[in-house]
Amino acid sequence: MMFYETPATGDGGLLARLLGITYEILHAQEISPALESIARAVSEIFGFKYVTIVAADAPGGELYRRVLLGFSDDVVRERLGEHIRREAVMEILPAESEVLPYCFYNPAEREINWKQAIYTGYRPLNEPRSAPDAWHERDTLTLVLPDRDGNMLGYLSIDAPIDGKVPSIETLRRMQLFVNLVGLALASSRAHRVEVEQRQVLEENVRLQNEFFSMVSHEVRSPLAAIRGATALLQTHFETLGIERRKELLGVLSSATGRLSSIFEDFLLLSRMDAGHLALRIEPISPVGVIEESLARIRSEHPDRSFNAAYLDPVPYVMADEGRTVQVMINLLSNAVKYGDPASPILVDVKPTAELVTVSVVNDGPGIHERDHEKLFTRFGHLSTGEGSTGLGLYICRELVGKMNGAIGFESEPGKKTSFWFSLPRA
Repeated sequence: MMFYETPATGDGGLLARLLGITYEILHAQEISPALESIARAVSEIFGFKYVTIVAADAPGGELYRRVLLGFSDDVVRERLGEHIRREAVMEILPAESEVLPYCFYNPAEREINWKQAIYTGYRPLNEPRSAPDAWHERDTLTLVLPDRDGNMLGYLSIDAPIDGKVPSIETLRRMQLFVNLVGLALASSRAHRVEVEQRQVLEENVRLQNEFFSMVSHEVRSPLAAIRGATALLQTHFETLGIERRKELLGVLSSATGRLSSIFEDFLLLSRMDAGHLALRIEPISPVGVIEESLARIRSEHPDRSFNAAYLDPVPYVMADEGRTVQVMINLLSNAVKYGDPASPILVDVKPTAELVTVSVVNDGPGIHERDHEKLFTRFGHLSTGEGSTGLGLYICRELVGKMNGAIGFESEPGKKTSFWFSLPRA
């Protein structure tokens, strides 16, 4: 197949249209309308009935059929959005078909049976051309959309020239110029959107950081105020204070310092997890031992509360880090004490299955309001009634249980019971 030289005409109009399309692409919020503008421009400027555009959402991403111009409604419904594998595209881009950089012409005489092609004609493959420069229904013309580095963002496939002729070399050069600049505009548009998204992420991180410092200040202020107050009373009125009052103030100091210690331990643990420096010692451990140690510690802090444990011996060992499992257990027990009915006992239930052992902490109480469900297990996720909490406890529990290849969750009946559970793999 020979390509014919034709005089250059209409360069000013082509340039104006190209600049308009480029501007539209760079300022587009959604890329699909911009791609449709490209297809219409190719059809109108270069005189083709059918234009297909396949493009990726991001550099190096998957390719999908984005635009089908000139096709019937049935074809559009069936083929629009079709996934095109990058490896498959290379089948229609053989080196011998590259007549210009990124411009590939496959004549009907060089048969390429491509499964994902859209053929709308009816002529047989071996039907001869009506003239040497006549377009054959089985011809294909594909122009790659390159980025600045020459990587493929997608491609245009065009068919059925209005004049019925194979495009001249000059026409192909103009199409190549058009497509190359459009590809650069698409790449710049995507880079701009990535920059905007990164800026939004940065702004969100700054907002979260400000909220974090505000929350830390709020959480630390309360125990510090208690420590200051109790210390001042003991310093100035120690001799005149009765024994019971001294014990009460010492209790305030102990509780406030314990609260501060807990807050900073959570922050330090969170920092280690974020940095990827948290090492766990996963080994076979006894769930019963974890429960008994956790209950002993929580009973010493809350001697006025009732705790019961229910399990059938023998309870299978699990694969976990013992210290971190105790931490998860104590957090769930502390929450049950904090939010549960003070007059009702807190139950610890253990249920083994073939592969897991599930430990549940159940308490009677108001339950968890539905609006708070999505906040659970999130970083700084405060419940509506979560005063005096950093909002890190359940988030840390989720991260720890996940690192031990387990799962964690909850069930809550408003006004009745709330159950938090975690499962760990059997040893």
